[in-house]
Amino acid sequence: MTERKNGFTLVELLVVIAIIGILIGLLLPAVQAAREAARRMQCTNNLKQYVLSLHNYHDTNGVLPASRMNFYNFNTNQYDDKAYGGFVSATVALLPFMEQGPRYDAIVTLAQNTGNNSWPFANRSEFTDKIPTILCPSDGGSSMPSPHQNMCRSSICVSLGDGMWHNARPDWGEGDAAKVDSRGLFAPLTWRPLAFATDGTSNTAAVSEMVGDKNGSTMLKGGVYKTGALHDGRAKPAACLTEARRPDDPNALNSGTDTWRALLWTDGRSVNGAFTTVLPPNSPVCIYTWPNIENYAWGVFSPQSNHSGGVNVGIADGSVRFVSDTIDAGSPNSYGVTSGKSPYGVWGALGTPTGGETTE
Repeated sequence: MTERKNGFTLVELLVVIAIIGILIGLLLPAVQAAREAARRMQCTNNLKQYVLSLHNYHDTNGVLPASRMNFYNFNTNQYDDKAYGGFVSATVALLPFMEQGPRYDAIVTLAQNTGNNSWPFANRSEFTDKIPTILCPSDGGSSMPSPHQNMCRSSICVSLGDGMWHNARPDWGEGDAAKVDSRGLFAPLTWRPLAFATDGTSNTAAVSEMVGDKNGSTMLKGGVYKTGALHDGRAKPAACLTEARRPDDPNALNSGTDTWRALLWTDGRSVNGAFTTVLPPNSPVCIYTWPNIENYAWGVFSPQSNHSGGVNVGIADGSVRFVSDTIDAGSPNSYGVTSGKSPYGVWGALGTPTGGETTE
């Protein structure tokens, strides 16, 4: 009588391995979904903290910070075309309300001691050290140093509403045109009170999300494009969509343009630190360069995130909502709106504090 040895046959072993592989395949999506849910919750919390810091700033100053300010004086509308410091973001002014007082004091001291035509931001700890409140872990590159002077990145951008024209500075070429066309809660060199939101703070977007590529290029979700396709000197959303559908046409787009979007937390230029409620979330970002505006002042700046199906939006009342990519955004053929209800549907209404419409 032969003795039977215990053990697995090769077939049994392969079956067990296959079952384990199937189980892992079923489990991994659930694990990834749980991780993304945690990351999205952290992004939501950061946006809420940012809006609360806006409220605290408002309680102290009676107004919200401008979307873009002069580095040499955060609280005046003085602007020098030759002063690199005219690019400062709202986040810089909010630092004391984000438990970043020492950093703010260091930046103020630097501003007071810096010449008007110098670039003070390069490779200094005040600008390179990360600020957790403004970073979203779903943006895979957010924790990495920016390829530009190792700057800290930012995942948060402020709302310009549905205004797409002259988003550089109020006095550029058309007098007060930027103040008229920047119909959001924020505008360059313009300090608006919360009372500006006559539609109600619960119906007004304050901040949302943006993502930056890990290596500094701008091939992000939806794409970032540079184009001269304007209509009557104004950005036209339909042109942005048309151009984005044919990125291989050399006469249409330069899709590899480097805009620094989400890569410089101090930079308040609209393409770098703001969004428009025109095309839906995660749509293309189009930078219009006519007439050769080199600081990318005009454009359609859609918020973008790596969350599935939409972006988080911080509302002016302190709440945070998830806005779907499929939100009603009206007609992309509309352009040049300066007053009244937004032609960009519920999305446009959310971005316009004084449009005379609600979003509920």
